[in-house]
Amino acid sequence: MTATGPVELRSRRALVAGAAGAAAAALLAGCGGKPLREKIRSSARVTAGDLASLNALLAVENYGIAAYAAGIPLLGPAGATIGKQFLAQEMAHAVELSDLIKSGGSKPPKRPISYDLGNPRNQADAYALLERAERRQLEAYLRLIPTLSGGAVRAAVATIFANDAQHLVVLRGQAGQPLPGAFAVA
Repeated sequence: MTATGPVELRSRRALVAGAAGAAAAALLAGCGGKPLREKIRSSARVTAGDLASLNALLAVENYGIAAYAAGIPLLGPAGATIGKQFLAQEMAHAVELSDLIKSGGSKPPKRPISYDLGNPRNQADAYALLERAERRQLEAYLRLIPTLSGGAVRAAVATIFANDAQHLVVLRGQAGQPLPGAFAVA
């Protein structure tokens, strides 16, 4: 008890959920620092050996774009706001990867007409779809970053990886799931 009444005891889960909400707000406000991204991209020297990995990463980003487009209408107001921001970031990732592919002297592959996204019917299904998409992306980045040449190419791609890892943490918090450890992959 305090002088003004009982002390409100908050569960660890409530504190983590509040922290996840604050992290989501900070993430939405702070992502997408364009000048650094442009600086990295302009110094990236893409080799012919990088192109297969960059094309594979573009494919998983395009899958993520389709997942967000399908999932956003099923999310509540707060989730839809975050989903729209993440969709914009996924689209920026796809543009960045396409630009890298072009700078390597190739043409980015066309997106498939459709994707197998399952049949999400409610908010829980939508969060599950988005989590699967983000995990697919993270797994691809972890597998392919070591195959890339040059520090600037790896730095540009690692920046996208870090942003996708942030997406996963915020999505899990929004869905009321336990937050992953420092390295959110599995």
